Amino acid sequence: MIGEDISPTTRISREELRELQWRRLQPQIAYNYAKSPFYRERFDAIGLQPADIRAWDDFQRVPTMDKHDHRQAQEESIRRFGHPFGMLCCVPTESFTMLSATSGTSGTPTFYTLTEPDLKVYSELMARKLRLIGLRPGDRVLHGFALSMMVGGQAVLQLLKNYGACIVPVGAEVGSRRLLEFARLVRPRMLICTPSYAEYVAEKCQETLGIPATDLGLELIVCGGEPGASLPDVRHVIESAYGAKLHDYTGAVHTFHGITCGVPGGMMHYVSEDHCVLELQDPETKAPIELRDGAVGEMVYTELGIEATPLMRYSLGDIIQISAQPCSCGWRGLSFAILGRSDDMLIVKGVNVYPAAIRNVVASFAPRTTGQIRVVLDKPGHKVTPPLHLVVEHGADLQGSALATLDAELQTVLHDQLKIRPAIALVPPGTLQRSSHKTKLVEVRAPSEAGGP
Repeated sequence: MIGEDISPTTRISREELRELQWRRLQPQIAYNYAKSPFYRERFDAIGLQPADIRAWDDFQRVPTMDKHDHRQAQEESIRRFGHPFGMLCCVPTESFTMLSATSGTSGTPTFYTLTEPDLKVYSELMARKLRLIGLRPGDRVLHGFALSMMVGGQAVLQLLKNYGACIVPVGAEVGSRRLLEFARLVRPRMLICTPSYAEYVAEKCQETLGIPATDLGLELIVCGGEPGASLPDVRHVIESAYGAKLHDYTGAVHTFHGITCGVPGGMMHYVSEDHCVLELQDPETKAPIELRDGAVGEMVYTELGIEATPLMRYSLGDIIQISAQPCSCGWRGLSFAILGRSDDMLIVKGVNVYPAAIRNVVASFAPRTTGQIRVVLDKPGHKVTPPLHLVVEHGADLQGSALATLDAELQTVLHDQLKIRPAIALVPPGTLQRSSHKTKLVEVRAPSEAGGP
């Protein structure tokens, strides 16, 4: 079966895995304290020493951190050392072999630094994911993320190269026409990009090449960087457009790695437990949540065996659901689904709503919709004064009474499934911008502007 023998963590019991994590965690904590001013100052501020952490309950005394803390550490490092790496980083800067960064869509980019041993760890974790979905060394991979130092750019290229894939590094900057021309010429087996860009490229294929995207011969579409690929209706739209199997993934230059195997309704398989301690916490109270089947909470992770910038009790802001059920593909480890981001969660008349869930409902109306949406807020924050304003791209050649019918049906399904009744502005296909980076589904602007991009 495809999920068998991908990760060593699936060949040992949960108890043995926990013991392995603990053996690796203890020296990592001591290393982080000794080498990183950021961690040392955090420990000292609460009177905690590495030797005090003798059990898992003790480990929860270590303060959690998030991207805001990460950026503050970078700013403090610039003040002290003249560069952003000095607080968190545990090795001399001349030991770096790669710098990568987030896109900075929600603020200043956060940097990831890698040594050669770190790169080997991340390469092995990427290899586990690629083996799980059946990609073989030598297979051609069309790269559709931006070719930059962002995580989906040079980092993913390097990890694919280390696996032995034949990279077709076209990138998204050259536009969909060039990407499609290369796809037709070199016949790659796999495309890797954001789900919204995969949809956009498929939409443009007939117009650009005069053929449907199914004629490109792609077998695998691997998407990351934003919600969408794990949503059933979004997945159906992309798989139908290309005639290919769609896989959602997470993880590049950190050790929280997962990928969907392609089984309908399947979650991401968590392939990196030997290099990553996963915890769940309540997004509001930050209280710990037991890691059991069906549990939902904010994901917090700790990296094991990382030299340069080992992240400890770090939250990316993702709300995930855990599954301990075996998958029909053969996977026997933990799986998870990313439900949304804690900072994207909206509260409408007391109901918690994630924009990704709205997008999934809208995508289910394809081809009467393109699946592209924007949630428009009049001010930042989680609480929304009803109605929630929603911009939806309708399908091609839809007009008049057909638009009114679509609006009414969207209202009904959104209320039935998500318990909201938004004010919907239907706009022509192509109105909403596609991105090779993360597409922000939420925009803050005046409600009077909700009818446009």
